[in-house]
Formats: sequence, structure tokens, C-alpha cells
Amino acid sequence: MSFRPYLEPGALRQMHGLPEQAFDMLVTLLARICDDPYDPVFSAPTGAPRRRVADVGDFGFIVFAVDEAAGLVRVFDFVWTG
Repeated sequence: MSFRPYLEPGALRQMHGLPEQAFDMLVTLLARICDDPYDPVFSAPTGAPRRRVADVGDFGFIVFAVDEAAGLVRVFDFVWTG
């Protein structure tokens, strides 16, 4: 099953001022995560129920949950170093 990314409003607000290179890395990462959101190469559990974290290169990280019923990868937080 392939999932679709969904950026929650909070994650969208956190992207303000994101450099172009970081945006490109985020899109590439989300495409990989949507193919297999549980692949340990791209993401890891956070300790919070159903939440996972993935690094966006040196730019930061995202926190997301997999919504199996809706077929979505819901991104809740995007923390970046810029």
C-alpha cells in the first residue's frame, strides 16, 4: 500500500522561510516514507504512541503518524535548524 503525505496546519506554519534545498529534501523524504512509512532506514519510533520521526538531512526533522485507515502519512511537526 502506498500512502499520501498530509501536512497538518502546524507543520505548514513551521515551514515558513524554509530554504529551497531543505524543501527539496523534505519532498524526497516524504516520497520515500509514503512508500514504506515503517522502514527503519528513513524513520524511527518516537516513544509516543503511533508517532515516528525522520531526519531531513542536516536541515532538521519531521514528526509524523501513519493513518492506515485514510492511507495518509500525517506530518505534525517540522523542526528545522534555519
